[in-house]
Amino acid sequence: MSAVRALHERRHRAERGAFVVEGPQAVEVASRHDRIRELYVTEDAARAYPHLVRSALDGGARVARMADSVARAMAETDHPQGVIAVCPLVTRSWTGYPCTADGVHPQMLVVLDRISDPGNAGTIIRTADAAGACALVFTPGSVDPHNGKCVRATAGSIFDIPIFTDVTVDKVIEQARADGVTTLAADGRGDVVLGSPEAAELLSGNIAWVFGNEAHGMDPQVAADVDARIAIPIRGGAESLNLAAAAAICLYAPIL
Repeated sequence: MSAVRALHERRHRAERGAFVVEGPQAVEVASRHDRIRELYVTEDAARAYPHLVRSALDGGARVARMADSVARAMAETDHPQGVIAVCPLVTRSWTGYPCTADGVHPQMLVVLDRISDPGNAGTIIRTADAAGACALVFTPGSVDPHNGKCVRATAGSIFDIPIFTDVTVDKVIEQARADGVTTLAADGRGDVVLGSPEAAELLSGNIAWVFGNEAHGMDPQVAADVDARIAIPIRGGAESLNLAAAAAICLYAPIL
């Protein structure tokens, strides 16, 4: 129990190369990708989700039953669902621009620059997966994608989309440009408005979206380096949008 609980801390995740996944939905996605090392289930959960137990055993994972009290002690959530898995870290090392154009469907990369809120990060991972992004990048100083809140917010998408960490924005922009990819920053002070003909033209090909820090916004150097800064029009009295909401609008703009 204590070994699993320790994985809620970033340093222990790094040391063991593993993280915790809670809940049947996310664990099922992990199972489809054969990513489960250990599976812990309560008696009720074992009866409710027997396919998860069979799949974990078939994949060579260690499966153990646990009491409800143990589930509460191991989980981060207040009301755990009786299914907890330990999985190897999913993040990858950057070796080159990861999105290969197929000549038919435009490719979209998502860059999170110094994003600090795990809920925002996880929601953007889920949205990027749903919108068909080819990969997602976390720059140095960003939240750990394996953070428990982030993992839960992805609803399993953390296993579906390639995720790269500790990659600088300038490296992404340099390699994107070399591959003919248009780099765009979501910026409330941008000179191109989403929904305009200019924005539609920029979004028509292969693109890399950059989203900046929740509190400090887009880094001025990044804003100067990208091909264009795109603003979401705000018609009411709100000063700005939540980062995850803004990202969802931007990521779906090319396909709607």
